[in-house]
Amino acid sequence: MMSLETQLHEEMLAMYYNVGREIGYWAHRYLQRVRKVGGLQAAKDWLKPTSSPTRGLQRLAAVNRLDLSLEVFVLQEPWSSLFTKEELQVARQRINLISGGQLAEEVSTASDSNLLEGAVHKVTINAYERNPEARRRCLEKHGYSCFACKFNFKDYYGETAEGFIHVHHIIPLSEIKQEYTVDPINDLCPVCANCHAVIHLGGVTRTIEEVKAMIKANLEKRQSKIISEVSQGSDSI
Repeated sequence: MMSLETQLHEEMLAMYYNVGREIGYWAHRYLQRVRKVGGLQAAKDWLKPTSSPTRGLQRLAAVNRLDLSLEVFVLQEPWSSLFTKEELQVARQRINLISGGQLAEEVSTASDSNLLEGAVHKVTINAYERNPEARRRCLEKHGYSCFACKFNFKDYYGETAEGFIHVHHIIPLSEIKQEYTVDPINDLCPVCANCHAVIHLGGVTRTIEEVKAMIKANLEKRQSKIISEVSQGSDSI
């Protein structure tokens, strides 16, 4: 099973692509740094008290998307456990400074059968709590294969990638804008990183069924093209 540090590294790589797709800002230096020293070390370097807020953080604040920032990311469980109190304080101070608002404390693990997701906190934009217990219960029920394309990281990459999968909120938290009781079985589902990106591509939220239909239609198109090419090749013999 992937270590927490390895999972954080993968999430930070995904953050680069998510920010690029969402707001059109491709932080190439960020990507180079993460690849060079690893996600955890890069994050710790950026969270040193002597370092300044990055251009990326300022850009995200300008378009009200601080929810995509490294600073909000590291304050969430389980990632916050990898950082010191001083580093987490730097993250809070930067968000509060750049937004003029208050940032939510880290999410504590809930033991109730009903879990609260979404709890909106004003940070100029809405920052959402992501409950790790809800994720655990979702994956315990549904497993680690993508609901849309059936891709399984362990099956493809081996034990190194065991346990790696995104969890998709079927009803986007950005549309709820309030605290609600999440059902990990019915409100959440596992999706691979590619399908998760397609679900939100272009600023819309597609359903799992819509993505399945896209995959099926494209597969049929490719198969039809191959059959046509083979047929043309046979006619020329």
